[in-house]
Amino acid sequence: MWKVSLRPAPLKFNNLGRPARLLAVPAVLLLLSLVSTWPLVTAPGRSLPMGTETSPTVPLFNVWTVWWNVQNAAKGYSGYWDAPIFYPRNGTFAFSEPMPLSSVAAPVIWITGNRILAYNFLLILCLCLNGWSAFCLLKRLNVYQPIQWTGGAMMTLLPLIHSWVGVIQLVPVFGILWTISAALTFIQRPTAIRGIVLGGAFSLTYLMCAYYGLFLVIPLSLSLVWMIGNRLWEWRTWRSLGLGLITAGVICSPFALHQAQTQRLHAPLPQKYLAGFSALAGDYLVPPWPHWSGVRQVSDGADVNFDGFRLCPGFLKLALAAAGIGLGLVNRKNRRWTLFCLTLMCTAFALSLGPWLRIWGWQPYMLLVNHLPGFGQARNVFRFSILVHLMVVLLAMAGLQEILTAVRVHIRQTRMHGWISVLVVCLGVAAVVEILPPAQPLYRPVDYSLTPSWVNYLAAQTPEDSVIACIPFPFRPDAAGYEQEAQWMYWQTFHRRQMVNGYSGYFPPEYLELKFHMATFPAMETLSRLREIGVNYCVVKKDSIFAQTTRKKAVTGVDLKLVFVDDSSRIDIYCLLP
Repeated sequence: MWKVSLRPAPLKFNNLGRPARLLAVPAVLLLLSLVSTWPLVTAPGRSLPMGTETSPTVPLFNVWTVWWNVQNAAKGYSGYWDAPIFYPRNGTFAFSEPMPLSSVAAPVIWITGNRILAYNFLLILCLCLNGWSAFCLLKRLNVYQPIQWTGGAMMTLLPLIHSWVGVIQLVPVFGILWTISAALTFIQRPTAIRGIVLGGAFSLTYLMCAYYGLFLVIPLSLSLVWMIGNRLWEWRTWRSLGLGLITAGVICSPFALHQAQTQRLHAPLPQKYLAGFSALAGDYLVPPWPHWSGVRQVSDGADVNFDGFRLCPGFLKLALAAAGIGLGLVNRKNRRWTLFCLTLMCTAFALSLGPWLRIWGWQPYMLLVNHLPGFGQARNVFRFSILVHLMVVLLAMAGLQEILTAVRVHIRQTRMHGWISVLVVCLGVAAVVEILPPAQPLYRPVDYSLTPSWVNYLAAQTPEDSVIACIPFPFRPDAAGYEQEAQWMYWQTFHRRQMVNGYSGYFPPEYLELKFHMATFPAMETLSRLREIGVNYCVVKKDSIFAQTTRKKAVTGVDLKLVFVDDSSRIDIYCLLP
């Protein structure tokens, strides 16, 4: 139905056995993943990739998130939502992206104890699976094998994903591609098993990144109309689709319902705020990094001062995608697949504009915000752009396929046919490498094997139910201002004591109120507030503005008692007296 007109010419590995042929694609994709994140591979247990993040707050926070998922996977997810941050608030893990499937990194933590190594293992695995899923989808679509390899490499090196490497939950797009592949298989012949597989593939997408799961629903639903055709009116289709919905509901509901319950505590974000996190059409012409052709990054030349979202996938990719659209619409055998990709891409593009898109005064995105759960709390509307990029890749591969097919059909001279085919494949390779990520900026926290003495003291010398307050608190509203909070959370993975501190996508009002009080620490009113909450220990950095006043307070023997000094880490620990 959507297959291309000619079967692919197989690549031959005459000197390779079957195991080597099976491992060839994963090996190449792994190599590309390691090279594209260089120099991460030189210190995978001591460094965190930053992507385009300007501070390590989010990478450190996500290291903590992976650790929390691993901890709960080992005990059957008992108390999963009651993370040990923002004490005494319950359900705090629902304030951010949970990523429950990140527990796949559990063996790395169990064997090595290295949280950072587990995080980087998960990152490289996701990059490889992105390429592998694209390769398998293109193989499923019956394209030429060189195009399968090109598409897998292009997906592994996709510029937008590499610009988001510092936010690991945005890296795994393989669930989206598997959902599309499962949907195509389902439409070809709707059965109960295929409906269940479709529901499972969507659940995988949601459990790796709830943003992607939420954002995929509407574009995919509208696009599938082209593929399903007359089967839309068959009872078997709706019965099998119902089983898929039930499967997705059973798998996702324990997470989605809890998140929805938490989100109801927050009013939908105002239109002006959402507009600040929505894309503009011109953002899709601005690459994340300089283009090899010398094309300016922004049209007005203000490269350095550009404060929009850099969402250009590459000009060669766009040109090939345009060719794929034009040639695919002409070719009846591929028309429905082309319309599917085009509809999904255009829908995602329109939604990525958020409130900026107005149709005779009507704002489609605000309709979603006002009537569908989740959209009012989804802050980063521009992330719809990931669906645009995925469709650009698939359409670009369709363009290469159409060109190679035309070469085979219309050019009879064997030598010329071969040379032109090589040039077309080289064009695809050029599109893969046209925007390569620069050397990955790395953040190097203290080596996990050199756990600070103050962390060891909390882990060994304090009761397990102790509650600590780490000082100073953040007072800047941006992510960089919360870097210290993320560091406190990283060390919490070793001492495992509950904290009143924390970082997440949303902050509970109790925490924001406490921040106000902590500006006067160690004043009597602040210490009284900490006692009311249930804090037992105060961890104070010696280089903070609170250190000298706190030590003087402890000398009086009232309210605070100095119980441990870590000169190497410049940390003092005080017991909060009754």
